[in-house]
Amino acid sequence: MIGLIQLMQWASHYSIVIMMLVFVAIVIGAYWPTRKAEMERRGRIPLEDDV
Repeated sequence: MIGLIQLMQWASHYSIVIMMLVFVAIVIGAYWPTRKAEMERRGRIPLEDDV
C-alpha cells in the first residue's frame, strides 16, 4: 500500500513531464514522414464537399 502511495506522489510530482512526453509522441506520430499522404488525404475531407 505504501508503494502505491509513493507511486501516486511520484506521478503527481512529474505529471507535467509525463504529459509532455505523451504530447510529443502524438505529434511525432502524426507528422511522421511516411504518414504524410494519409494526413493530407484526411485534411482535404472538409474541402471535398460531395453534397
